Amino acid sequence: MKTAKQKERELIIELNKKGKSTREIAFDLDISKSKAAFWISRYKKNKSLEDMSRSGRPTPLTKEVLDFIAGAIKSQIIKPGKKAGISTKEILELIEDKIKKKYTMRHGERLLHKMGFSLITPRVNHIRKDQKAQDKFRAKFKKNFPKSTWDIQ
Repeated sequence: MKTAKQKERELIIELNKKGKSTREIAFDLDISKSKAAFWISRYKKNKSLEDMSRSGRPTPLTKEVLDFIAGAIKSQIIKPGKKAGISTKEILELIEDKIKKKYTMRHGERLLHKMGFSLITPRVNHIRKDQKAQDKFRAKFKKNFPKSTWDIQ
């Protein structure tokens, strides 16, 4: 199945082959002229409309490492008699122990979202609160922690 980007690129090349100018293609497809010209020149040069690989150091966090970390987090979250959830700092320590590399809090949060976890944050009380409804909600979702914790979605 082709993506929308791929279809758009093919349409740019198709219109160019029909003799339309880059300005006309840009107007018809409601894209910038530079974008149309870029894909036309890229196609003439490489005969490909695929994204080129990006340069840079590969991440030490392979799929296997992320699966291991996700499993360790789930086992810590589900332990009976322990608090439900785990803090971002605890997860960063777990990652550092596994791959010997430090990550920032924000990058740790990105990794957790990538692994399928969601952030549960305690909220302040509202003036017109219904205490019984709040207690029921807290008991059900375990949101009465003094700090933000991560849990399985």
